[in-house]
Amino acid sequence: MIPCYDAAMTGENDNLFNFIATTVETLRQRLQVISEQMATKVDIANLRDELRGEMTTMRDEMATNSEVAAVRSEMATMRSEMATMRSEMATKNDVERLETTMHGEFEQVHIRFNSLDRRVDTRMGQIETDVSRLRSVLYLLVKDKPDMLRLLGQPTAGDNPC
Repeated sequence: MIPCYDAAMTGENDNLFNFIATTVETLRQRLQVISEQMATKVDIANLRDELRGEMTTMRDEMATNSEVAAVRSEMATMRSEMATMRSEMATKNDVERLETTMHGEFEQVHIRFNSLDRRVDTRMGQIETDVSRLRSVLYLLVKDKPDMLRLLGQPTAGDNPC
């Protein structure tokens, strides 16, 4: 610390002056630190204005109790709708069971179609054989009387269709 008194003041009271000067210097430094830390009335007024602006902004952004209640009510409605939808929706196991059932049903239908197809093929073969025999018999019967073929809707060799 640099003493702030005149060096010519020496003597008996030198210690007392040093003590007083040091004490005063220390108090002055503390006051300077305190004054730097303290706010002025202008600083406080500016801070109040700033806080009022922030409070106004916060009030504008905040929801009222009625708005919160409306959102809660809407959320409750949505939860009940979701619960209803969940109860109406099939689970993965339900879908797998349905898929297995449908697969079995399709196999049964396929087997029945194959069985019917074989039966129809067999029956058609029999019918074709029977028709061929009937034609042979018919031609033998009408061999001597060709106009009988007209009754069947077939023209005779001598008839002109035009």
